[in-house]
Amino acid sequence: MALKWHYLYLKEKRSPFGMVAIRLALVMTFILILTFTLWFLENYFDPGGMLDHNDPTGVFSFIDAIYFTMVTVTTVGYGDIVPVSPLARMFDALFITPGRMFVWLIFIGTAYQFVYQQYREEWELKKLHKKLNNHIIICGYGMTGQAVVDELLNKKYDIDQLVVIENNEEFIRYAADNNITALLGNASKENILKKAAIEKAQTIIITTGRDDTNVLIGLSAKNLNPDISIISRANEIENKKLVRQSGADYIITPSITGGRLMVLAIKNKLSTKLLDDLLTSRYGVDVNEREVTMEEIGKKPKDILKIVVIEVNRGDTIYPASELDNVTLEKGDWLVFIEKVI
Repeated sequence: MALKWHYLYLKEKRSPFGMVAIRLALVMTFILILTFTLWFLENYFDPGGMLDHNDPTGVFSFIDAIYFTMVTVTTVGYGDIVPVSPLARMFDALFITPGRMFVWLIFIGTAYQFVYQQYREEWELKKLHKKLNNHIIICGYGMTGQAVVDELLNKKYDIDQLVVIENNEEFIRYAADNNITALLGNASKENILKKAAIEKAQTIIITTGRDDTNVLIGLSAKNLNPDISIISRANEIENKKLVRQSGADYIITPSITGGRLMVLAIKNKLSTKLLDDLLTSRYGVDVNEREVTMEEIGKKPKDILKIVVIEVNRGDTIYPASELDNVTLEKGDWLVFIEKVI
């Protein structure tokens, strides 16, 4: 069972001044509604319900209503204007006093957001950075990103070493519900990548549906971690060059791959099924790679048990399946092979 690290991190926040301005506007709107209602009741339904000890005329003006509401809501309460009629006292008890609590809750909530939440997020990020090492960052959690995570889990990657970055809160919640560490934000921004501990990551997989976004993410990732391996999606074939220039080591074009499989399926249904099976390690067989072992040195690729070698890599030289009968394995060779999924 994975540790519960699936916080809904860090939606890109409004500026502090913006948040304060919105809450002040909410408070002032509420106070104005109370003020107008009090003035309207006193002048049209309950004349004389409010007593001003300093005004013998008994006229309750709109300024008096503003003054009484403000000193009552802010708990100053000088006592010079007081409700004396049953209706005025009822209005004060049912609306002004609860309104005071509402205003203070807004102020307390603002203080919480500025102080407690900031420290809580910093604490959570420190814990996250401590546990992450040689992890994999997945940018985008749409259909492609979800398929990537599923495949990583099928291949027994540690769920605690996977981090998803997504700017859609619905997708983030879905990732969190599946115990995936999830960061809410724009993956092309360096501050979000830093929160994902990109400097310690081994691989970043970029799966968003926009090539310009994928390019920006690749550039930012390479700038923060020059040694990171970048696997990027290219949605349009003509953009592969730009994606590669952004630092991508491997580029996948899903539309091209899918189109070729569909055409292949017209006359080659069995081979299409095999290829589809190879692309999803959940069933049947899987493609893998590894370095030759000491026991395999000097053997032919076909003599290795339990796997089917389809390619041998020796430095810059690649031996395809058609040439493997003439290859004798040496130290440092890498095998690309098909194996049965257990």
